Amino acid sequence: MSLIAIFAVSYIVGCGGSKDIAANEQQQASAVPKSTSDSSQSEQPTVPEIDEEQFKQDSLKKVYKDRIYRENQVKANRITTFYIQAQQKSFNGEYEEALFLINQALRIKETPDALALKGSIYFGLGSTENFVIFWRRALELDPDIPLPPSPVIVQELRRQGLIE
Repeated sequence: MSLIAIFAVSYIVGCGGSKDIAANEQQQASAVPKSTSDSSQSEQPTVPEIDEEQFKQDSLKKVYKDRIYRENQVKANRITTFYIQAQQKSFNGEYEEALFLINQALRIKETPDALALKGSIYFGLGSTENFVIFWRRALELDPDIPLPPSPVIVQELRRQGLIE
């Protein structure tokens, strides 16, 4: 049974069923004494009708939003994990492994931080050309990206004209 059907069934059962609701409304209407004078007759409050289609749409929207949130949270966690592992490998001088890990993060989503780290990894590998390419892309996406704690990398960024 689909999730929407479960919501709809539990809602209707919880309310006593749609036939019971109609019967209750009819009983309430027949229990009200009818006045002979139209001007003195006051309208009785009615039980709001259940808009089952709107209920189904609202339930489906909630399920969809929850699913999208969970999927994005999983992606964010994976990116963060790959980024941290790549950063650790890079700090230890294990640049090939770091490059592999940062590429895994970038396959999920291209972020300025991951691009900058990839550029720094290339610097560690001795590829100034790739260093410039990836740092330039990172700075285009986020001009205020934090600079790495390495004075050598900061000096190279200045020398390449990427920062002031």
